[in-house]
Formats: sequence, C-alpha cells, structure tokens
Amino acid sequence: MTSTSIMIAKEAYEQQLEAQLLSVGILRYWDGNIISSRKLIENPQFFETEDMIYKEWFDSVYDSYHFYNGFDSLEECVSYISQSPYDNATYKIVQFLDMFYAIVYENTQYQQVVGKDVSYYTKNKLFLSSPHPQHSSIAKQRVRLPVIPLIYHELMVFDPNLRIYELTEEAPDQFVEGDAHDLMPYIVLLGITFKDIWYPCTTPHSIAHSRAALNMYFNDGHDLMLFGKYVNAVAINPFQRLICFAKGRIEHFQMDIDDRKTPPRRLPYREVKRFHDMVHIRPIKEHKELMELI
Repeated sequence: MTSTSIMIAKEAYEQQLEAQLLSVGILRYWDGNIISSRKLIENPQFFETEDMIYKEWFDSVYDSYHFYNGFDSLEECVSYISQSPYDNATYKIVQFLDMFYAIVYENTQYQQVVGKDVSYYTKNKLFLSSPHPQHSSIAKQRVRLPVIPLIYHELMVFDPNLRIYELTEEAPDQFVEGDAHDLMPYIVLLGITFKDIWYPCTTPHSIAHSRAALNMYFNDGHDLMLFGKYVNAVAINPFQRLICFAKGRIEHFQMDIDDRKTPPRRLPYREVKRFHDMVHIRPIKEHKELMELI
C-alpha cells in the first residue's frame, strides 16, 4: 500500500468496514457468529463463516490493497480520454484519494483502467498491466455479470468521498458526477487493480481456508484453489490472475469470468515469456505469507 497523508489507519479502517458491511447485509450476526454473504445484486447467498477464518480474512483486507497513482486532476484525465481512439462516452472517471482514473467496462472481456503511469486491461482472458494501455477489440457477444460489491464497500471506507464522472446525453461534452452505486462495476474494476494478495494452496488446510476467504468475492464454480493445486502452484493471486510457483516464479493464468464450467488455464511457456513483464504488484518479499512458502 502506498503511503499518503490522507490514508486512514488500519484500526479505524477495520472498525468502519465492519460497520459498513453489517449495515448493507454483507455481514450479519447469527447466534453470536458472523454470517457472511456474497451479496450478489440479484441473488444474495448467505453462508456461515468460521470465526477464525472470518478474522483471518478481515485482518487481511487493509493490507491487500496496493494503490498506484492516477491522474493528478480531472482535466488531465479528460485530456487522456480525448486522445483515445474509442468513443469518449465509453469511459467513466473515478476520483479516489484525490486521484483520477479512466475506466472502460464494456463487458468481461473488454475492460481497461488507466492511471498516470500504469494501466490494466483484459486480453485473451488475461488481466495484464503495462505503462500504456493496449487497445483491443470489443467482444460484443459478452455480457456484464452481476457485480459482487464487497470491493466497492472496501474502497468506500478508504475514501468516503469517492466520486465517479460520466458523459451523459444532457452533457455529452462534459464529464459530470454520476451515481456511484449505479456505476458500481467501474469502481469494483478499479478496486480489483488495487487488490494484491496471495492465497496459499499447498495443503488441504490452506486450500480450505483460502477457498472460504475467496467465497466472499467469487461465485461458486470458480474453484481457484483446486486449479492452483492442480498446476503445483504454492499460491494464487486471483484478482491479478497470477499464480506463484516454487522459488518465486510468477505467471499469468487465463480465467473465463463468464463461464464457470471452463476451468482456469495455465499459459504455454511461450506465452508466459511474452507476458512476463506485464505484471504490476508489490515485490514478493513484501508478502510475508508468500515468503514462507517459497
């Protein structure tokens, strides 16, 4: 996590996050235990979370974020968008911690987040990072899926003043503030680019714990832990779509967000080398849980 004078302290963050998640129903008390929910917009699914696993997950949230710089001003972000080959109306701008990010979310295979020096984008079921965004064709047959808004709430606690801007029919030439809840997918996508955490998958115990934590974010069917075990990885970073092997070797993996029946897939060696530099995460040595595994 980058240091900033306006960053909320961890203890205060956790107090506010728990209150926020209880108020929106993502967490609730039942017989003295915490009951969790994936809280899909259209289909809430409640499930009991063991107290120890809940505490491990909750303690990890604050440190799982690795923020990178956005544009310094709204005008600078708009200037970037105006030079894009895409229709400017496809972009939304998120203001987070007084920085501005240009975001495109047409569907699950055409996504892009652009900061000042770093950009993220989807390509061939991968989630890649580079200094400058690489434009890809829009896959029209894809659709947007219901958003799991936990990341939205996690970001809102970091910055209650988070705002999002869009072009509208009433103001086609000027980005105006929109409704953050209605435009939640864009905010969640930004949060995913910040999310940098590894989940161990080396033993049945670690797989069970990691799966329980990931149930907070991912739907049934994306069994990421079994995929990690199958390819002999020591840990998986599902938000960045990365896997880590012994001696700290990191690779991208493919995941079809739309099709739960299609398992994640490891890349051929040639493709691994091709995308080797398209990673933007903290150094491995900053992940204590990962250092213990490699």
